[in-house]
Amino acid sequence: MRRYLFTTVGMLALLYVVPFFLGRSELYDRWNPYFLARPLNYAFKTAGENADVVLFGDSTAVIGVDPSQMSRALGVKVLDLVNTQPSLLVNDDLTLRRYLSANRPPRLIVFYFAPWDFDYGNTDFSSRPVFEGEQVLLRWGTSRDIVTFLLRHPTEGASFPLRFYASALESTLHWVPHSGQEEHLAATHGHVDDRNPAVLTSSCVFPQELIDRVRFDWVRSLGQRYASSETQVLFYVAPVPSCGNLSAVLGQPYDRLPAAPPRVLPPEYFSSEITVHPRAIAVPEVTRNLIEAVRPLVGPLVGSHVGPMQEEAAPKLAATGPAGSAPKR
Repeated sequence: MRRYLFTTVGMLALLYVVPFFLGRSELYDRWNPYFLARPLNYAFKTAGENADVVLFGDSTAVIGVDPSQMSRALGVKVLDLVNTQPSLLVNDDLTLRRYLSANRPPRLIVFYFAPWDFDYGNTDFSSRPVFEGEQVLLRWGTSRDIVTFLLRHPTEGASFPLRFYASALESTLHWVPHSGQEEHLAATHGHVDDRNPAVLTSSCVFPQELIDRVRFDWVRSLGQRYASSETQVLFYVAPVPSCGNLSAVLGQPYDRLPAAPPRVLPPEYFSSEITVHPRAIAVPEVTRNLIEAVRPLVGPLVGSHVGPMQEEAAPKLAATGPAGSAPKR
């Protein structure tokens, strides 16, 4: 009985620690069945890209904006540092810090978020699962990053192996093919299409819990930190569908960022959940809207890394202007 007990406990202990080691290996990159695993890894494989415009935001950016379309239209290199809300909750600006440590400063950083994600750093972990963010931390964070997280969130860290096995089982049972995904990410500089086949209906309503989360302090402080004489900063609110309770979304004080209210698009442009994920058919239009906001800030710089806009010593924070107009300067 003692031998049986020790063997059982030993096997359980081994199964418990395996995810921590497997999650840091390149083998896990190839095996991980989770659909967003490769996109979330993309941001950490951008050394030497030296983009002129860098997008940093939540999943609305990676799903809704095609950086390659922006590059062609603007004549400058545009790249998205892929994130999702769970990844941001766990890792904050890790992708942006890692990018800037391996590339020259961009001309422009666009902070692109859904209205309720601008204050993501003050969002409680209980609001949604953060497992995908923990995977990113384990794979790409330093030992210090990981230990700091475990000390701050011991319960989350302790339950990671259990979620690891549950997620692996669920993803395997609902397998989504990854064929060609990495090539597509490289070709578009950080875009993936939404795979949700369900379409948002005109009866949609914005939940009050989302409206209550529309705050701006966290990303506004990031913008102040990253704006410099070399790099301008643009705040951009992701477009939203014309659902019920829309006035509560549009009536928020976006000028505190400063930014303009989000553009409103038909519900059928979005997938079924109120995550404001544009469907593939809407990506060109969503991207064109962002191009309109970015063009006045990068147009004079085409063909050279340093141009007139960067000659002033003071940092610049830019806001998105109304539809069809130049951003405020």
